[in-house]
Amino acid sequence: MTTIHNPNPAVSTYTHRVCYSDTDAAGFVYHGRYLEIFERSRAEWLAQRGLSPTKLVNELNIVMPVRELTMNFYKPGRLDDILYIDQVIEHRGRTQISVKQTAQRKVLGSDDLETIASAVLHIVCVDTNTLKPKAWPDGLFLAE
Repeated sequence: MTTIHNPNPAVSTYTHRVCYSDTDAAGFVYHGRYLEIFERSRAEWLAQRGLSPTKLVNELNIVMPVRELTMNFYKPGRLDDILYIDQVIEHRGRTQISVKQTAQRKVLGSDDLETIASAVLHIVCVDTNTLKPKAWPDGLFLAE
């Protein structure tokens, strides 16, 4: 969808409208869809830095697989909800990062946000030729 302006450069916010394909038979966001929505948020974060998966592979010779993830679900997301996905890099090492992503929506009748799901992902920078961990490219995290 779109990215909204966020005054904190360490936080990237992605906006997603829940559609039919995101929901299960009960009309709630299917738990596995959060992984896809969070992935789109990370893809947008890369695009804001002039990067894409194709550029990472073809020009920088890296891929960024998820090594580990933990998800928590607090409240059900519903059809037509507008989700605000915040993405914060909590830890950055030479070859790995920990990213916390939080899905929030506005509370009915208020401008307050409530958290409905969150995930912490450990992502590794891997060389496409050797498939071994590789240092993150210079400048990738300048906005953080």
